[in-house]
Amino acid sequence: MFMCTFGAALIVVAVVVAGNFLLRRRIVSSDGKAVLITGCDRGFGYMLAVQLSKLGYRVFAACYDATGEGATKLRETSSFIVVVQLDVTSDKQVEEARRFVESELDGDGLWAVVNNAGIGAFAEAEWCSLSAYQTVMNVNWMGTVRVTKSFLPLVRTTRGRIINIASLAGRIALPGFTAYSSTKFAVVGFSDSLRREMFKFGVKVITIEPSLYKTAISNEEALTRQNAKMWGETSQEVRHEYGDTYFRAYLAKLATILRYSSEKIHEVVDDLTHAVTSSHPYTRYVPALFTNQLPSDGFAASPNHFQDFVLGTIFKVPETPACLSAERLDEQKAL
Repeated sequence: MFMCTFGAALIVVAVVVAGNFLLRRRIVSSDGKAVLITGCDRGFGYMLAVQLSKLGYRVFAACYDATGEGATKLRETSSFIVVVQLDVTSDKQVEEARRFVESELDGDGLWAVVNNAGIGAFAEAEWCSLSAYQTVMNVNWMGTVRVTKSFLPLVRTTRGRIINIASLAGRIALPGFTAYSSTKFAVVGFSDSLRREMFKFGVKVITIEPSLYKTAISNEEALTRQNAKMWGETSQEVRHEYGDTYFRAYLAKLATILRYSSEKIHEVVDDLTHAVTSSHPYTRYVPALFTNQLPSDGFAASPNHFQDFVLGTIFKVPETPACLSAERLDEQKAL
């Protein structure tokens, strides 16, 4: 009896999984559909613009520098790509881009908005400058909100979709990623809330949550320069408490972590493409399923003390801050 019930349950699960798989494979026609993508100067945005243009979508490729190399190459790639000047931190440029796209659509709506523009700041909280926090938040979160609010009426017209690039660092907070993780947690929260608001309109809101990939955000030289600048500008007290030895060890540890960034950028672009083209997209994508999504979902569900131990071990800087050194502690005790 038990075996029969167990066998029937397995059959039901297999049917549900197979049905879901087939349902997700159904794609919409690209005919007459337009997509806006931010951050197309390079990386995921650039590659997605090219990919969707090949599939017949009209792509408004929003670039931080519409006269730059990436924008120029996009113009030469396909007649389906229209380059748009857009700094997502500028209310004026967002409004101008909205008016331009609306005029180009001539009464039609947007099928999708992909909020891809993003920057990184990987530094420990005490020497990560307030200006760095503000800049990263303004691009990664406020940029997403700003663009979404402006273009959402055009997406509601088509019952289309908003696709926001978040990060696994927006589900699992990482030491040394305080500013970046904060912005991505904000993107996840905004997306989840918006998805539930937009349900009544038939608009889908989707997050793409990659781990580290070899893009400009994970460029070791740029992040080293950024940290050195912030370290030089932080207070004498903080630099005294941590010490130059600890700071250099932190940079070495960060470099080691960044070297594990995946080169399989196509995994993210493939998920973005599926989110745009599928008739029944997932609400959340984590490239890739077996190496990132399943392990990270299990880890995120584990107790905080276990997460703290594991992440504290992986990200541990192999030096002690100066204020915790034996010599300094002895000095403090003597006082």
